[in-house]
Amino acid sequence: MTVVPFPTPPAETTGGETVAAAVDRYLDSVQTKTTRDSYAETLARLTTLAGDRPAAALVPEDYAAVMDRWDAAAAATWNRTCPR
Repeated sequence: MTVVPFPTPPAETTGGETVAAAVDRYLDSVQTKTTRDSYAETLARLTTLAGDRPAAALVPEDYAAVMDRWDAAAAATWNRTCPR
């Protein structure tokens, strides 16, 4: 297994980067198209929920609201479609 570190935010965006900007920067760092596409679907929901807010201001409830999509899904569906 290969471990890929999280991308380091540019110095000028530390602390004030919006969720939308952080998501775009993260997706740009993902090299595998299928992985990027899978993550993009879920992260688009997070961006819709909190895109203009600073990423540092996200709270667990924000993530829970995005992940609620899979609450009623069968285990096989969750394992296939939920980002890892």
